[in-house]
Amino acid sequence: MCMGGSNQATQQANQMEAQRQGTINSNIGAINSAFANRTGEYSTYKTALQDQYQQELNRQQAIAARNNKFSMARSGLTGGSAAADASTLLGQEMAKGTVAAQQGVNSGVAKLQAADEATRQQMISLAQSGGDIGNAASQTASALQANIGNAQAVNPAAGLGDVFAGTTSAVNQAQSAAALRSGILKGQTYATKAQGGL
Repeated sequence: MCMGGSNQATQQANQMEAQRQGTINSNIGAINSAFANRTGEYSTYKTALQDQYQQELNRQQAIAARNNKFSMARSGLTGGSAAADASTLLGQEMAKGTVAAQQGVNSGVAKLQAADEATRQQMISLAQSGGDIGNAASQTASALQANIGNAQAVNPAAGLGDVFAGTTSAVNQAQSAAALRSGILKGQTYATKAQGGL
């Protein structure tokens, strides 16, 4: 009789363990399934990042080009070699900015993927612990939504920085030189008048 009770208890324990393993495997399957659908979202996120970076790059270029154009006009250098050099610098900075923007996009997508992988590992660890984690697919979807929300909350364009710093510096130097020349000319005019000149 004792033998039969012990055998029955062993069978019940085996059934409970099989059920627990079944639940774990089901939860892990639901978690992995939720992540398998993420590829399209990475692509959408990457496109959105590229658009944001490109808009910021275009905005900075428009400001730098306008400031450069007016600076050259004020200095009387429009159409000369200085204007051509400034235009070349602007083009070089745009090329560097495009590379920096692409690096920012790749970095943003990589950070999102890393956050997702950390979430996946955490969810799988919870599932493997054997506890009841509720609806694994629903919890995973919520965690993924939180990850994308956190990624979107970061302003990627702010990380681009001032792409056209060289052009801005050249414009500022030209303006300072023009102001200095203007001050010297005014000073010479006043000095001439003070000495009895015209």
